[in-house]
Amino acid sequence: MSLIDEQIADLEAAIAAGVRKVVTQTNGVRKEVEYPSYADMKARLAWLYRRKNGGRPGVTLATFGRGRP
Repeated sequence: MSLIDEQIADLEAAIAAGVRKVVTQTNGVRKEVEYPSYADMKARLAWLYRRKNGGRPGVTLATFGRGRP
């Protein structure tokens, strides 16, 4: 399981359990994060899914046209 998959699983488990504190352990390093709200947790989860699927978070592509002459 990749690091992102582990983070997704831990975050989903915390949301399902109704807790805002997420404890992860990767390569012997323990990390605790307490999120201020469930909205923040869901935003982080969405960000992780974008990263997993090859997306580049925080990047917006905009195009501009000349309009009608």
